[in-house]
Amino acid sequence: MGVIDIDTIFFTIVDRGKANAVLHKARECGATLGTILLGEGTVQAKFLDFLGLIETRKEILLIPASDELDASLHKQISETFKLSKKNKGIAFSIPFKRWTLDESVQEHNISIDDERFTHCCIFTIVEKGRGIDCIKAARAAGARGGTMIHGHGAGVPVDSYFPLAIEPQKDTILVVTRKEKSAAIKKKIYTDLDLDKPGNGIIFTLPVSKTSGLFEDKAEDRKGGTS
Repeated sequence: MGVIDIDTIFFTIVDRGKANAVLHKARECGATLGTILLGEGTVQAKFLDFLGLIETRKEILLIPASDELDASLHKQISETFKLSKKNKGIAFSIPFKRWTLDESVQEHNISIDDERFTHCCIFTIVEKGRGIDCIKAARAAGARGGTMIHGHGAGVPVDSYFPLAIEPQKDTILVVTRKEKSAAIKKKIYTDLDLDKPGNGIIFTLPVSKTSGLFEDKAEDRKGGTS
């Protein structure tokens, strides 16, 4: 197998049982590798209190991709699986920098402040069982939702293409949002979960270069915003 030109990590979050079909479509587009993780999404319960949440079973598919493949994946997977419709799933891409010892290769820096990135993904890793508290805090600060990966769910190979080690008995929460909302969401999570105290967890933010199927974007578009 030849060396893959990896510019981004393409993420798709869909209902449990659909990731294999997405991966099959991705292979038709030229993808050769993919990792499926099991997780939980959340929806707000209409007849419960303001932050009443119901968990939904999800699968998270990660695919290393070139910029060209990434664009094709967003187009083809969004059309095939109707990500433009509510609750059909979302896709987003995180820029990837492959480290190299080859001094002849010019490295490039990736900054979340880059104006090309209108969205970001907030990652929070906390003790198992505290993930729902994290999502509640994120929603209270303006996030539309989040996806939780349970640390004991296997699936990340040792030679992973994503620089994130998911430890046993941990909850990892992904919240994709517009950049202008991220500071408030991150601060709310940090404060409510007491992440300033040792051992309570960590939080970090990565830039998102492209999104598909975000209901947040559709709401902004109706108000006259842009995605």
